[in-house]
Amino acid sequence: MAWTIPKDVRDRWIGPPTEATDEQIAVKIADAEDDILRADPNIEDRITANTLPLIRVKKVVARMLIRHLQNPEGVRSVQQGAGPFQTSTTYGGDEPGALTLTDDDREELGIPKRKTRAFSVDMTPQDAYRSRTPDTEWFS
Repeated sequence: MAWTIPKDVRDRWIGPPTEATDEQIAVKIADAEDDILRADPNIEDRITANTLPLIRVKKVVARMLIRHLQNPEGVRSVQQGAGPFQTSTTYGGDEPGALTLTDDDREELGIPKRKTRAFSVDMTPQDAYRSRTPDTEWFS
């Protein structure tokens, strides 16, 4: 596999230099490419057949890594107030900083978006709707 190399990520990097080594980036590239391959097992055939440009795959992999490298702790927000102990940090939620294939990434690679289904759980006891014979004594 190995469609992307650390240089592809570094060439697209905008911002302060990352402290990640090329070896660390290569491991994350392998993880990102594995996620893409899991989402579309036929992606290599599409690249080979030139129906999906390799440059597009490299761009998406680099974008996945840059999102991760810019926020490796998964910080969602930091709020600061006046005085000490007034800092609040929120983590997680909607995968911030995670090495994730977003819906936009999927669209760019021609991979269908993830299917999500809504569901509900009926908490009513089973016998709540039990058919009852009418009590006719009260009106006779």
